[in-house]
Amino acid sequence: MSTSEARAISPEAWLTRLREAYAGDVPAEELVRNTSPEHLFVLGSTDMLPEVPMWHRGRMVLVGDSAHAPNHSSGQGVSLAVESSVELARCLRDIDDASAAFAAYECLRRPRVTKIAADAARTNQRKAAGPVASAVMSLVMRVAVKTFAKPEKMFGWVHGYRIDWNQPVTAADGRAVASQKTVVAAAV
Repeated sequence: MSTSEARAISPEAWLTRLREAYAGDVPAEELVRNTSPEHLFVLGSTDMLPEVPMWHRGRMVLVGDSAHAPNHSSGQGVSLAVESSVELARCLRDIDDASAAFAAYECLRRPRVTKIAADAARTNQRKAAGPVASAVMSLVMRVAVKTFAKPEKMFGWVHGYRIDWNQPVTAADGRAVASQKTVVAAAV
């Protein structure tokens, strides 16, 4: 369903459907019951959820889709969740203060997650192109893959990602990554 098709259905109608679909499910039934129509965020199948501004507060931290849910076209949802779990475990192992460990985890993970989400958004834009643009893109990609755009070069950074479990994490590592993020954001 496209965004416009999904949003053509009223929030009240969506909530009715969701209440029926999640009746008896814990905690979904309670979440849907406590959601008001003005707080329901309706997306189409190629939309992405908005970026979560902060992944932690106090002794609570988000991991996986609750922190970063890339569009399904990325094919990386489960991989990112597992990577984030391992990175969070490293941070909790090496940093005594939970809040500082959570901050380091977020700083270490956010750049990769953001890049994968941006790639998925570009893929979705190509999918949403009209029939002529889609046909041209398909032809160009066939030629590109046979000549210069090898999968290893195109996807190596995604599929070849490794976390060094033995590398210690410090709160300073998280702060360093956070300051780099600030500089990049200021440059954009």
